[in-house]
Amino acid sequence: MKEIRIKDAIIGREISKDPLFGSVQYEQPAKPNTIVTVRTDKAKIQIPLNQIKLIVFKYDAKTFGFIFNYCLFTSDKKSFNSWNRQTKKLACHELQPNF
Repeated sequence: MKEIRIKDAIIGREISKDPLFGSVQYEQPAKPNTIVTVRTDKAKIQIPLNQIKLIVFKYDAKTFGFIFNYCLFTSDKKSFNSWNRQTKKLACHELQPNF
């Protein structure tokens, strides 16, 4: 098993709940019931992966990463600046690259 750590992310859960901002940690290969540890400034939360709708993070200095339906997707380099502006607004800080 391989541990995945994303140190600065926006974590979207149910529509009725505000997103979380913090780090994400889980074991690969991920399955719907894989327990994900989310650490925020105020709390440590452990929830099944299937309760997370979307994880948005800065993959590297020029690409954003998205985890949706247990799969990793990345942005194209052309949309980086737009994603950077929007995530900075939402998170109230510029997300830090993870890799």
